[in-house]
Amino acid sequence: MEVAFFRYYRFLPLEETLEESNLCEEAWGLSLPFGWFPLFEFEGEFFAVVGAEENTENSLILHTYEGIDIIHRSLTNMMLYIAECYETGAYYIDESGNLEENRVAAKNILLKYNPEFHSILEARTETVNNLDGSQVINKYHPESNILLESKIIDRKGHTLESSQYFQGKLYERITYNREIEGFNDYFCDENWFNDYEKYERFSVEYQYKCVTPKIERRYINGVLKKEIIHPDRKRDNLFLVFALFLSIFQFIFSIFFVIYHSLRYKQQNKNNAPLN
Repeated sequence: MEVAFFRYYRFLPLEETLEESNLCEEAWGLSLPFGWFPLFEFEGEFFAVVGAEENTENSLILHTYEGIDIIHRSLTNMMLYIAECYETGAYYIDESGNLEENRVAAKNILLKYNPEFHSILEARTETVNNLDGSQVINKYHPESNILLESKIIDRKGHTLESSQYFQGKLYERITYNREIEGFNDYFCDENWFNDYEKYERFSVEYQYKCVTPKIERRYINGVLKKEIIHPDRKRDNLFLVFALFLSIFQFIFSIFFVIYHSLRYKQQNKNNAPLN
């Protein structure tokens, strides 16, 4: 029987850590941070450290699930937090022998070791509306002016740039460009977890409304470390036929809709016309 190390997360043995690291790299591809090394896991949810090209005193602890977020500034910081949770009863064993958590107490302890940690839902939001219709949306720590997140959104509602901050410093910036010649879109994810890492992806539309990566690149400290050029994907002719029939159906339906409402409008006007 496996026992949780804290909350419901279990500590990964070295062999399993290496296995999970390889599996996640296959699943996430180059979008997974360079040197990502999981420590704790629960059903595909991880706490991990990040490697570096050179030795470093500390490594940020990342929470990796559907996205990647900084949760502790170092492994030492995380261990002190967990230890205090056990010492103060924020983590406790219930009558059934299960490890439970007093969420309020645990959060207060977390804020002691990581004062900047707050759910983005608790953040204070400020929106700047630009003359061209675009917006800049900034989110701040609820109790200070520390910037947590900044987004630039165009007038159509598309995100152009998204930046995340930790301890007042930029640690991740994601940019999008849908106007790259020869490609459907361009995605760039830069992070400063340890080294300066840049991941970029060029995608193409291989058939109507279907987009796939064509080129992926990873740079570490400005040096290209890996490039993947994906083979062209074959078009699905059955899908194209279906899309064509769907478009024709929508066109015919639109015509009948316009005709129906036009006739109905004329009939209403005729009924409402005054009698001579």
